[in-house]
Amino acid sequence: MSELVQEQQVAQAARGAAPWPRAAEPVLGLPHAQSASIQAGAWFAGLSAPLHDAILGLARVRQVQAGASIARRGDAAVSWVGVAGGALRLGTALRDGREFTLEFIGPGQWFGDIALVDERPLDVDLTAHVPSTLLVLSKADLLRLLGNSDELTAALLRLNCQRLRHMLRRFEELQTMGLAQRLARQLQRLLRQFGRPQAPGARIALELSQGDLAAMVGGSRQRVNRALRQMHAEGIVQLGQPQLWVLSEARLAAVAEGLCVLVEPASASARATQRETTPA
Repeated sequence: MSELVQEQQVAQAARGAAPWPRAAEPVLGLPHAQSASIQAGAWFAGLSAPLHDAILGLARVRQVQAGASIARRGDAAVSWVGVAGGALRLGTALRDGREFTLEFIGPGQWFGDIALVDERPLDVDLTAHVPSTLLVLSKADLLRLLGNSDELTAALLRLNCQRLRHMLRRFEELQTMGLAQRLARQLQRLLRQFGRPQAPGARIALELSQGDLAAMVGGSRQRVNRALRQMHAEGIVQLGQPQLWVLSEARLAAVAEGLCVLVEPASASARATQRETTPA
């Protein structure tokens, strides 16, 4: 959701809202880094001090282990969740038991307000991808806040407009871009969510399977594997580690913008067919 973060920052600047200053002491007894993640989150930082305090005053801290189910598709929504540390996987389980990843929700992001407001069952599964620290507000508390705060109503409306724009961009990517370009854009999003500096570039501080990446870009695991190996050969990414290491953000951006085209190598079967049909 990288574009979402960028749009929130632009909208915040346009409204003249100053980010909420980092507290001298962590909120809710959280470690400094997790407290800062919540307070500096692009959406949350744009709220007024009274609303900021009202939300934190109702939130409870929940620690979850990797694999813990936060919410299941088809269930009624019962809480609004903010991520202070870790990562949640937004996806669904297919009938054959495979899991399909749509997005990851990282520190400073919030989820669950849509189903709480429209009172329809959840459309996705929400699972802890790694051990995570969450801030949780009950449905009753969120609806009470909404009933008493025009600011929160407007802020959530803006947030969901940004989510819709993000979804439309993702749909456009699926319809108009090749897999390597879609993959490069997804890696950029993950870098902005989970990137940590690591010379000469940055690493995505999240262990991802090629199946996760394939689901997020609408391709097969085999094609994503080939695209990653191409990026590795071009010096764009470093493979062979639990976390993906982007060596050159500039070259990754060139692929993402279509300025550098990575040609997918022909499969073994396609090469064999070509040899059989090529005159001697």
